Amino acid sequence: MKLKLNILDWILIGILLLATLFVLYRTLWIGQPIFIEQNRVVLEYQMEFRRKTPEFRDAIMVGDVVYVSARERDEAEVIEVISRPAQVITLDREANEYIITEIPRHYDVIVTLRSEVVETDREFRNGGTPIRVGAECVMRGRGYAAEGFIINMRRYGEEWFDIVIAEYDPYEIHENGGEENGEGGGEE
Repeated sequence: MKLKLNILDWILIGILLLATLFVLYRTLWIGQPIFIEQNRVVLEYQMEFRRKTPEFRDAIMVGDVVYVSARERDEAEVIEVISRPAQVITLDREANEYIITEIPRHYDVIVTLRSEVVETDREFRNGGTPIRVGAECVMRGRGYAAEGFIINMRRYGEEWFDIVIAEYDPYEIHENGGEENGEGGGEE
């Protein structure tokens, strides 16, 4: 038996195909859900790039428009660039203790970015890129690209969360091994 399709069948197939392509385009290609109300806000967030060369640090300029996605669609503006010498915690085998060592000619770079994002009840999204603290993200600009982590974020005009990056020292080691204020797992 041969299947016959008339003109009405072809029109319905075409409409269904176009609707499917539209939904796939909106959700997968540009990352905007179809049926969720979109509240657009301006968000500032800080990305940290560890152990980068001076060339990378010097290439990033305030005012640059960078892409924060692998597909180079989601834009953000560079607001601030902070750098400090890169450090690593290593074991001194002779003294049998951990020490903080600077890595020559390498820097930890913190870049503050600003972009207009979509806020939903679950997350912030810059196009197809989710913006949340702890997320790994790609930043590409003219002459540089790197993967880093989002370490802080705020709505434009609000205060930063608990961490103040300029005073934050992730390499700080406490004399009592982290058992400050009587806290710790030892016996009493």
